[in-house]
Amino acid sequence: MKRSLLATTSALFLAGTFGIGQVYAFGVPKVPGLGGGGGGTDSITDKAKTKAANKILKDVGKIAFRGGKIVASKQKWACDKLLKAQKIVVAINKQDLIEKVSDLRETLYCGITDPIPAELLAPEEIKGDETENFAS
Repeated sequence: MKRSLLATTSALFLAGTFGIGQVYAFGVPKVPGLGGGGGGTDSITDKAKTKAANKILKDVGKIAFRGGKIVASKQKWACDKLLKAQKIVVAINKQDLIEKVSDLRETLYCGITDPIPAELLAPEEIKGDETENFAS
């Protein structure tokens, strides 16, 4: 009993000495302003998610299109990436990015069962080793 009374007394003394109004039960002073809540970290997290979604949009734009036409071999990859971007922008509720992702998914025929019209497809590049097979 003597020991716990001493710990409680010293915690109360320290709290009173340093002007800290509240003390936890085990004697550690509660520092004002350091409670939970997210505050500044929420905006940092939203910025990071916005940046990630914009990077996906940029990558898809570079890789899935050639000369303004869809590269068929990259279409599935692009749709998978855009699905991830869509989940991010919906979570952070960025309406402008939600529209961009939706428009790009529609342009790439993501989730649409109709075949992509031939006039929207870019010609596939033939790799160097594949040309040798055609020459013989």
